[in-house]
Amino acid sequence: MWPALQDPAYIGTKVATSTFRSKPHADVLRRVFDLPGHGMTPALAEGILALDFPEEDAARIGELNVRANEGLLTDDEQAELEAYINIGDLLAYWQSKARQSVRSHT
Repeated sequence: MWPALQDPAYIGTKVATSTFRSKPHADVLRRVFDLPGHGMTPALAEGILALDFPEEDAARIGELNVRANEGLLTDDEQAELEAYINIGDLLAYWQSKARQSVRSHT
């Protein structure tokens, strides 16, 4: 989960959601990450598992969520938050695939 969302100040608050569909993006990335048709390498899987939002971005996500809960997001901020949500969803998907790959190689 995003570090900014683990902050006690955000526990129990609503978080903006998006209707992003990761499947088309995931299908393209699956072909990219399926190196020579043999699946994700252990090194690639470990690299994906190490990915996370930088602290500055995690803080920005928290700020945008607060503004969203207050109903104060501008259109640009809404688009920015949706981008973070989309990337977070896609990252979670690929980290799940990476964990599966690591387990299958052990």
